[in-house]
Amino acid sequence: MSDIGSEEFEEEEGINLGSYEGDRNEGEERHGFGKATLPNGDTYEGQYEHGKRNGNGTYRFKNGAKYVGEYSKAKKHGQGTFWYPDGSRYEGGWVEDRRNGHGIYYYVNGDTYEGNWYEHQRHGQGTYTYASTRSKYTGTWVNGKREGSGELIHSNHRFIGNFVENNPQGVGKYKFDMGCEQHGEYLLEEHLQEGDTEEDEQITIITPKWKCTRIGEMESIMAE
Repeated sequence: MSDIGSEEFEEEEGINLGSYEGDRNEGEERHGFGKATLPNGDTYEGQYEHGKRNGNGTYRFKNGAKYVGEYSKAKKHGQGTFWYPDGSRYEGGWVEDRRNGHGIYYYVNGDTYEGNWYEHQRHGQGTYTYASTRSKYTGTWVNGKREGSGELIHSNHRFIGNFVENNPQGVGKYKFDMGCEQHGEYLLEEHLQEGDTEEDEQITIITPKWKCTRIGEMESIMAE
């Protein structure tokens, strides 16, 4: 996920505002529809209000990035699509130039995330799909990480439980397509990892380890 190239030139600042063709109001402010080439090489085509980008418009960055969507007082605000320089793309809600609300992010490696955003981060309920394995996580996110209740779904089984800092932790269960389920919990284990040289200090690595407590048929099958 890349936010490089997402900062836009503030047209209302400075003396040199670049070239402009379009509507103006009585005060000679950019007002209505117009096309602008900005001093840094970026271009904007769309609606203005009192000298600021306001309404629908298209902003093209000289590095190849592009935003098409709504503006309010010169900031991306409302619904819009952003094509990033690295080839990734975001479609969804914006609040004051930041990804907020519901949206879909298409990553360069083919992964996708669809769900809630807050301040550019995955935050709230959402589903992340991994292109290489077609596995997916659906559940709660906090500041870009899996946090809280969630479900990690694979091709022939799934894990349902709690996540902390992206990793499963605590009580949960695995459900297998063959018709059985495994109950247990993830416990944290500490491991010491040697440094690259003798002078480097040892590093403590904490990893979750699954401990099974019970195996049985899935509840839906038993109910039948």
